[in-house]
Amino acid sequence: ARPENIAALNSQMILRLLMLLLLVAGPDPAYAQRGDKEGEAQTTRVPPEKIPPAPPLSPDQALATFKLPDGFRIELAAAEPLVEAPVVATFDPEGRLWVVEMRGYMPNADGLGEGEPVGRISVLEDTDGDGRMDKSTVFLDALVMPRALLLVGSGALLAEPPNLWFVHDTDGDGKADDRKLVASNYALPADPRRGVSSDPEVASNGLLWALDNWIYSASHATRLRYREGLWSSEPTIPRGQWGLTQDDFGRLFFNSNTDHLRGDLVPSHNVSRNPNFRATVGANVQIAQSQSVWPGRVNPGVNRGYQEDQLRADGTLATFTAACGPLIYRGDQLPPVFRGNAFVCEPTGNFVRRDILVETNLSITATNAYDKAEFLTSTDERFRPVNLFDGPDGAL
Repeated sequence: ARPENIAALNSQMILRLLMLLLLVAGPDPAYAQRGDKEGEAQTTRVPPEKIPPAPPLSPDQALATFKLPDGFRIELAAAEPLVEAPVVATFDPEGRLWVVEMRGYMPNADGLGEGEPVGRISVLEDTDGDGRMDKSTVFLDALVMPRALLLVGSGALLAEPPNLWFVHDTDGDGKADDRKLVASNYALPADPRRGVSSDPEVASNGLLWALDNWIYSASHATRLRYREGLWSSEPTIPRGQWGLTQDDFGRLFFNSNTDHLRGDLVPSHNVSRNPNFRATVGANVQIAQSQSVWPGRVNPGVNRGYQEDQLRADGTLATFTAACGPLIYRGDQLPPVFRGNAFVCEPTGNFVRRDILVETNLSITATNAYDKAEFLTSTDERFRPVNLFDGPDGAL
């Protein structure tokens, strides 16, 4: 999304939005519904007549379902069949878009068969300068549930639980031909029922090269450093569930599915230097107090939608239940007041939140930028945003 009054760039290396279409059916109920009350009646709270049809839409039809604030527009960068089931993306110095395609996730309502090696890393290019990707090269395939990617040096750090690989293209043909193991304990525990080495709902992810030159992950208690071709690691505090971002000062921000923005106000290693001091004051701080949300359509297919207060009377989601993919916007194509704002995905609510961050007395608070509304909403139930990042042109 970007302001209406900014002209299109000649070399449009822009990802405005990359969509992941998830099955409405959730994961295995035995896992997804942990914490249910014994004997709780699990009945639908949205009458069938209030649920509109959700047919698959073409990319252009899907774009027509989006609502943004005045002055913004949304543009398509890539769609099927060029890319499939994207969960992570990043640009390289040449303007190519690297995408993690988690093609094995939820092949059925129970998640059985996710251990099939159908995941891949693809590199997308816009060869004619029209702003849409038109060429795809499979950099690495036959992967089992890949979930994180970070370009480091001349290679790519790739998470394929339980392994963390450092992969290279040594002959310049655009395909990986060298793979070295960096860690074999990434993204545990295992979920043998679904045939995968880690539970997809809680596995480590979100590789982020932070300002302090350490590489951090969400839901992982180890940080990495790459120096002169060698890898080192050391313990750190675990952070959030899905996604990790930083501000201009290198402070880390993350979330859990029901707590959409948390952060470290101070470097976490500063509060853990003394092994006898267990209180991590200033780390993993709740930044956003309110978890109220304002979708643009009814949301019958949400976790614990049968519980009181999870849905409003009109059938819309009331509070965050699947927050993920946070981003502190650090680009310069949106108006200056957007710089340093936090954007957060809510795939079950079919929207993207924008929070304004205010720093006072060494603390940070986040509030919704809009009154009972969201930055980006959609009436398409199949719009399931899962990740956000800055493009090299400053677009979101």
